[in-house]
Amino acid sequence: MVKRQKEKQYQSAREHRANQSIRSGSSSLHSSVIRPLPFDCCALTLTPYTTPVCTSDGIIFDNAAITPHLMKYKVDPVTGRAMTSRDIIMLNMDRDESTGQWQCPVLNKPFTNRTRVVAIRQRPPGNEANVFSYEAYHELNVKAKNNVDLVSGKKFSKEDVITLQDPNNEAHCKLRDIQNFSHINSLREENTRQQNSAACSNVNHSVTASRIMEKLDREKRKRERAAEDQAKKLLKSDNDSDKSSSSGKKKEKINIFTDELLTSVNLTSGKASGSLTSTTMSITRENKARLATEEEIITSQCEQLKRLKKKGMVRMFTNRGAMDIELHCDIVPKTTMNFLQLAEEGEYDGSKFHRSIPNFMLQGGKKPGSKGNDGGTSIWGKPFADEFDDRLTHTGSGIVSMANSGPGTNGRQFFITYKSCAHLNRKHSVFGKIVGGLEILRKMEQMPTDKETDRPLDTVKIESMEILENPVNEALEIERERVQTRKKEKHLLDQSRKTPSFGRSSSGAEGARAKKPLPSPKAVKDDSQDSGPSPIVIGKYLKAAKKESKKRTKQSKSSDNGNEHVVAGGESIVSRLPPPPKKTTYDDFSGW
Repeated sequence: MVKRQKEKQYQSAREHRANQSIRSGSSSLHSSVIRPLPFDCCALTLTPYTTPVCTSDGIIFDNAAITPHLMKYKVDPVTGRAMTSRDIIMLNMDRDESTGQWQCPVLNKPFTNRTRVVAIRQRPPGNEANVFSYEAYHELNVKAKNNVDLVSGKKFSKEDVITLQDPNNEAHCKLRDIQNFSHINSLREENTRQQNSAACSNVNHSVTASRIMEKLDREKRKRERAAEDQAKKLLKSDNDSDKSSSSGKKKEKINIFTDELLTSVNLTSGKASGSLTSTTMSITRENKARLATEEEIITSQCEQLKRLKKKGMVRMFTNRGAMDIELHCDIVPKTTMNFLQLAEEGEYDGSKFHRSIPNFMLQGGKKPGSKGNDGGTSIWGKPFADEFDDRLTHTGSGIVSMANSGPGTNGRQFFITYKSCAHLNRKHSVFGKIVGGLEILRKMEQMPTDKETDRPLDTVKIESMEILENPVNEALEIERERVQTRKKEKHLLDQSRKTPSFGRSSSGAEGARAKKPLPSPKAVKDDSQDSGPSPIVIGKYLKAAKKESKKRTKQSKSSDNGNEHVVAGGESIVSRLPPPPKKTTYDDFSGW
């Protein structure tokens, strides 16, 4: 009988050298060692994902991370090839509620880094896939010759099976190798260039320090520009623009601080604490508020619009008829502000409804002339967060809601429901409802469409939009006046602090406060000075107090044993209190 070999409790010299080269990042075995990405991590952020999506190659991303990347670069971050949001496949992956691990919906086994995992595409629509372990797929589909999805019951072919993880497939492991990712390699090259440029400068920084400093500088400049633009939009008025255009002078920089906003707390700049602990910063004794960011200014404007408690109304003229839309500005202020300002600037004029699905919805709002997935951005030039409220749901026909490609990706596109869509609640922000012209919407639902793209065969577009009720402008005007009033109050407070306590005049910038000047102390006559107006003497009140104390001391010494006290009239009053104890000294000890 063959004796079973025991497991080794040590490493050989060869194994130790190999592991050491891996840990140190040596180039001798760097090319042969494969470091595949963990299964539960996004290939772009290298952190655990929450809403998994994948490509046809089987690389998994987080939807919240890959969508902005594709909108900006339009390149696959792993392979470097051209890629759009149409190439993304949504993964329906089961998760164990108790442990939080991803698992197979059939066998209820958790997915580890050594598990073979596959995804089966659902056709139609083709952009979704159900995730299973390879064991369940092999036993229940391949062996049983059953080409039916185990969850949805839809038929599929071999081309619809996508391998997400296979430790035995060397080619797939190399594709999931972190060292081969395109965005990682480009980041390494950028770090190398920064290191070379830092070596030529006077101050030698490490790679990490120089990268962090440059990133902080870029973000700071970007925040300052965005906050300055938003502050100009908030504080500008027609008169100011006319004056500036007529005079031709350069506009002054407008700053809004956190203590001037409606929703923000008083966040300081940190210069006082920094100057206390750092010798490179100038000494600052006042904790002043820091500059507000663009997002904080927008949040303050939305809060003012919400407190106004007014609805908006827009009449949308299409080539099929007109429809009246009521906007919930008091419930979802940010979404309605974006829609109203885009409509006021004419951004929706000429926009086509590019998607119509009967018994579902009608989608439109793309920027005229845009191609592909580039349908335009919001009024602020970037996506904004969702706004959900239990009072606003996709119930009934004529509900106007925002179209998005994931959480926090709202832009300018919107859709109108043909019937109730409860599965869209808390996924898309409802901001309006059609209150007039529902018969026009029913006619649009009956129009023929393309079966593959759902595009209407006949052109349906927005000709113009007429704003009937716009509480956004009113809220912005109220917020503008409130910020200017707050700035004036701060200016008066600073002036009152800078004005000295004595010698205030009844006229000047502080005329209102100087009407009641503080009572000036009595002047002390100095015998050494000539008669006339006495000059200002430093410490004259201290000298007067010292003279008074000396006078009281002489009067107390002249009293008899402290039993009599001299008053202003010269009379002596006998004290009822016991006499104070006599002072003793320790000069002579002979009496002891």
